[in-house]
Amino acid sequence: ARHNRELTARLLEGLKTIPGLTVYGPPGPEGRLPVVSVNLQGLSPGEAAAWLAAKYEIVTRPGLHCAPLAHRTLGTLETGTLRLSPGFFNTAQEIDLALEALRELAREVRR
Repeated sequence: ARHNRELTARLLEGLKTIPGLTVYGPPGPEGRLPVVSVNLQGLSPGEAAAWLAAKYEIVTRPGLHCAPLAHRTLGTLETGTLRLSPGFFNTAQEIDLALEALRELAREVRR
């Protein structure tokens, strides 16, 4: 559990630095599972997931995540979100790679 919290904290801190990225949920790892939903302005979650998989082999999950009422509450019912889920077998270096990939994607979208 500690490992997952540390990875989630690292991910959340890094996501705050990416322009155009919206992070949903509590700002820190407390009070949340190691699941982080985001949206990148100007790109659908599905497009972002496909890009991350094709370019970096990073697997994420786009969509409504079997929770349409939660997405209605968040205001993301039309698009869903992109979900990242750090786990026991992930490393800090993999979190850093995911953050760098998202930074690169955000730069490409802004062009």
